[in-house]
Amino acid sequence: MHTETDDTVDQASPSFWPPAMERGRVADAAFARAYGRVSDLDRARIKTGIAAVFAACGGPMPRLRRSEAALGHDLVLTRSDAPLDFAVIVCGPRFASPSRLVAAVLPALCAGVPEVAAVRVGGAWPQELLVALELCGVETACRLGPRALAGVWPLLAAKGSGALVLLDGAPRPDLAACPEIAVHDAVTRGRALLADGPQERLDREALAFAQPDLELVDAASLSDDASDSLAKGAISGYDAVYAGSGADAAFAEAAPLRLATGRETFWLWPQLPPEAFRRVRVAAARQGDVA
Repeated sequence: MHTETDDTVDQASPSFWPPAMERGRVADAAFARAYGRVSDLDRARIKTGIAAVFAACGGPMPRLRRSEAALGHDLVLTRSDAPLDFAVIVCGPRFASPSRLVAAVLPALCAGVPEVAAVRVGGAWPQELLVALELCGVETACRLGPRALAGVWPLLAAKGSGALVLLDGAPRPDLAACPEIAVHDAVTRGRALLADGPQERLDREALAFAQPDLELVDAASLSDDASDSLAKGAISGYDAVYAGSGADAAFAEAAPLRLATGRETFWLWPQLPPEAFRRVRVAAARQGDVA
């Protein structure tokens, strides 16, 4: 995996993002170089994953949703939700998966968040991740050190309500003074189980591209006994099982996420639905008081 270096650029023009993020912003030229260096096949793999995550999120949400329900005890509840003002996706220096990055970014975009940025702490952006961000439509990617990043949160909290997503290796900030920012963890244990089917094999090359920072364990290397494999899988803590068509059903229980053949470039964070990036308001009234 290649990385881009010396890709930050100073921008004097006003921006939603704090000055430290603007100073660490990846230049447009770096995005262009990354796009040119990633092969057509790998870009197609990213696009396939994006399309699947977009479908899983249900597509773009309306700007404002409102519902009213008359419940028991003379209670009427009105619920409304709208996009947060911003979302920041943060990853550490060893994070390298375009699939897991897409799965963190797209729910915020589908939720309608107007300002979405990705921040890498302590390392250069791999070109595959820059391409994934560009294909998702995220133009703000930054490189920051931990100290600079810590100063960003109070400035963002002053701008409105937002969400922070911590991907594998991202440092956890102290946001006790920033209740306007919700924090979501999207962390793996670092292992996935591969189980080929009798007639259909998984695309190992696509998996290596989509999950270069996960240890991919072949189920055939564990044991000939499916129950023994399942026990080892549970003990080892797999994040996902990639199962080919017709693979032993026991492997379905080895991880919380099961991905079939053809979904090697897909990922889903169950804790990051689009609703996680919406501001919710609830009003309670007596039934006779509702206009």
